[in-house]
Amino acid sequence: MIEDLCFHVVDVVQNSVTAGADRVEITITVSRRRDLVRLEINDNGRGMDAETLRRVQDPFYTTKTGKKVGLGIPLMKETALHCDGDFEMSSRLGKGTRIRADYRFSHIDTPPMGPVAEMMLQLIAATPGVDMVFAWISDAGRFDVSTGGIREQIGDMSLTHPAVLGFLREYLEENLKGLSADPEIGPGPRPV
Repeated sequence: MIEDLCFHVVDVVQNSVTAGADRVEITITVSRRRDLVRLEINDNGRGMDAETLRRVQDPFYTTKTGKKVGLGIPLMKETALHCDGDFEMSSRLGKGTRIRADYRFSHIDTPPMGPVAEMMLQLIAATPGVDMVFAWISDAGRFDVSTGGIREQIGDMSLTHPAVLGFLREYLEENLKGLSADPEIGPGPRPV
């Protein structure tokens, strides 16, 4: 298994950007009440035909040159299914790809969410030309942020400017903390 669920999000976003996406939507739902953790990533990249869509879920298939295996998607799927969840992946050529992985929040093996604010910040900094749209949904409410909205606020400044990144770090951490006891803890092993 993986250390935290943020790993899966970063891996899928890297795949999206490699597939030419200039818009990636990431929705993370963490609900104790619904006993659910959901990761959903939608992109507008090249998309895949039915055969490629089937093959990317096989760990011995990869589209990346120089690699013999592609564990990201298969590991995400296996972790979700192992944690009493579900996995869906759909894609259309020229339209993009959608991935949804559900995990039972209370399952002992559901990995922790990980550092969500840091993950968002790193994705924004690493892909300044990509429109990133984030949504965090919890029992306490919803937080949405998009790089398009941020660009409107900062004008000519770059998303990677240290002052912008510093502001974004505080903004993300404050808003996520307000909607969760601790978004970094999320699911995972519970004290007995």
